[in-house]
Amino acid sequence: RLIRNADPDVITGQFWHIPWPNHEIFRICPWQDELLDGLLANDLLGFHIGDHCDNFLETVARANLGRVNFEYNMVSHGDDLTLVRPFPISVDFEQINSDAQRAEVDDAIQRFTQEWNLQGKLVGLGIDRIDYTKGIPHRFRAMGRFFEKYPEYIGKVVFVQAGVMSRTNIEAYQQLSEQIESLLEEINGRFGKDGWQPIIYMPTDPSSVTLLALRRIARFCVVSSLHDGMNLVAKEYVASRFDEDGVLILSPFTGAALELTDALMANPYATEHFADSIRDAVEMPLEERRSRMVRMRSIVRENNIYK
Repeated sequence: RLIRNADPDVITGQFWHIPWPNHEIFRICPWQDELLDGLLANDLLGFHIGDHCDNFLETVARANLGRVNFEYNMVSHGDDLTLVRPFPISVDFEQINSDAQRAEVDDAIQRFTQEWNLQGKLVGLGIDRIDYTKGIPHRFRAMGRFFEKYPEYIGKVVFVQAGVMSRTNIEAYQQLSEQIESLLEEINGRFGKDGWQPIIYMPTDPSSVTLLALRRIARFCVVSSLHDGMNLVAKEYVASRFDEDGVLILSPFTGAALELTDALMANPYATEHFADSIRDAVEMPLEERRSRMVRMRSIVRENNIYK
């Protein structure tokens, strides 16, 4: 709005990277009118997926801040006309696919396999910023339930959780960190034996080579977000698997779930079903893993960051 007031002729576009909530949630915000007025000063307003566009348009309509044309996804607000469009962000498929085949990635795979005693083990993977929207505690509970329900996999499956701490000065993130550490201690203490631990936790900022190596090692990758605009971890995992192997377990509450329908869908709140999805990923035959991965790679290759 400030830009529009300074120069009415300037053309502005804005991309809203996180999910837009429905009206019932958004109306709690004390500054809703100011936020909407500012966003509606844009000529173009983008979201990841159509559902978030719909939520925004419904919010504007319910707030009586403009005339909403639901057919053309447009809002008339005063003298402004705002187009609202989905722009599902993606990754550089060819670059990631190429980088995953570098010699230093092979070296890192060998190093991790030796350091963590992964020979003959099935590896699961989570890569996230340590954020309360990513569902990391839910993921750990599902891993614990998996070993509880299917004890034959104790000592045979290892889950690696990598990521970087963020916003450590905020109380909610401090509480999340404590919750993760508590679950980690409980699960590893309960199921660990003979030097084997079910969960390896890496709350550091991994290098790109480390991330590529972890994606290639992992039989399955878990993305259990409670709410995510898109989630590129899922697409990065798929792009890294030039061997056309691996299973993606994906929360239905991610934008990526609309595209990557060959992933195993797991509601992070449904621990029992989540644990069964992990079992399905571990036991999935190579032929099915490959056919699912080939289809997902085709989608990410086509709908890449440049498109």
